[in-house]
Amino acid sequence: MMAAIRRPTRILLLGKRGSLVLWLENLHRACAHLDRAVTRVFAINGDTLRSRLRAKWQGRDAATTGWMLDRFERTLMDFRPDLVVVTGVFGVPLDYYRMLRGLPCRPRIAGLVGDRFPMDSRERADCCDRLYYTDTRFFQDADAAGFTTPGRYLPLAVDPERFRPGPAARRAELLFVASRTEFRETVVRGLETPARIVGTDWSELARDGFHRVSNRKIGRAHLIWLYQRHFAVLNVRNEANVEHGLNQRSFEPLACGAPVLNDDLPDLPLCFEPGREILVYRDREELNVLVARLRREPAFGTHVAEAGRQRVLAEHTYGHRIRTILNDLD
Repeated sequence: MMAAIRRPTRILLLGKRGSLVLWLENLHRACAHLDRAVTRVFAINGDTLRSRLRAKWQGRDAATTGWMLDRFERTLMDFRPDLVVVTGVFGVPLDYYRMLRGLPCRPRIAGLVGDRFPMDSRERADCCDRLYYTDTRFFQDADAAGFTTPGRYLPLAVDPERFRPGPAARRAELLFVASRTEFRETVVRGLETPARIVGTDWSELARDGFHRVSNRKIGRAHLIWLYQRHFAVLNVRNEANVEHGLNQRSFEPLACGAPVLNDDLPDLPLCFEPGREILVYRDREELNVLVARLRREPAFGTHVAEAGRQRVLAEHTYGHRIRTILNDLD
C-alpha cells in the first residue's frame, strides 16, 4: 500500500511591509528555502504597487478599509493557509484575526512580538496559538496583561544572503547606525575617540563637530556597505522599546564580519558567548577600553567577529526562526 503524499504546508505571512527590521520581507526570503512549503505574503499597507499607493493615499486607516479587507478575504479563500505568521502581532487590526478565526478550517496562528505592547492587547493575543517574543522581559508584561497564549523566546535574526563580508579594506573607525534617543546620545558622547554616526535626529551632535555625523536615514544596501567597511560596530539599545532583548544590530554586523560592541543586556548570553562572540560593555569606561583594544589589536577584533559570525550562521538566521515556528505549530 502506497503511503499518502503530504501536500506542501501553506504559510501566509501577515504584517506591515517596510518595518524597521523588515520582518515580513526577511521571513519571506527565508521561506523560499523551505522544503515542502508554499508561501504567500499579505501586507496590511499594500503588497502590490497599486495597493501600496492606494494605502499610502488613505493613510493610517488603510488597513481596515473595505477594499483592503476584501483583498485579505480573497487571499484566504484562494490560498487556504495552514499556518499564518503575524509579524508585529499587535500592530495588525483585530478585523484580520476575526476573519482568520471565522474560517471553516482555521489555520494555526503564530504571533511575533518585537516591541513593548499596551496592556489592553489580550484580545489579539488570544487569537494566536503561540506568541514569540524577541525580549524575555515581555513574558512579565504578558502575564501582567492577562495573556493565556503560550509564549516562547525567539530573538531577531539576519538574512545571511544579504548581510555578508565584503572585499574592501575596513576603515579604523567605530560605526553606529541608529536613530537618536536620549540614552544612545549619552553613550555616544562618552566615546573618547571620534566615531561615524548615521541616523535621524543627530543634528545637535553634528553641530558639536567631534563625531562624523550623517543625520539621515539610509537604505539596507548602504547599511550593509557600511558594516563591511568599518572595523567595529557599536550597538546601544532603544530604551523606549527594549528591556532585555537584542536588536538587529546584534546580528547583522557580525554577519558582515564586523565585531559588535553591545551594551549589557540580560538576553545576550542566550544568543552569544560574551567576550568571545560579541563584546559587552557596562559603562563608559568599559566601552572606551574595548574600543582602544580593538584599535591596538586588530587580530582580536577579527577573532571575535569570526566567532560571532559562525554563531549567527549556525543559529541566528531567519531560516532558523521560521523552522522553529514550523516545528512548534506545523
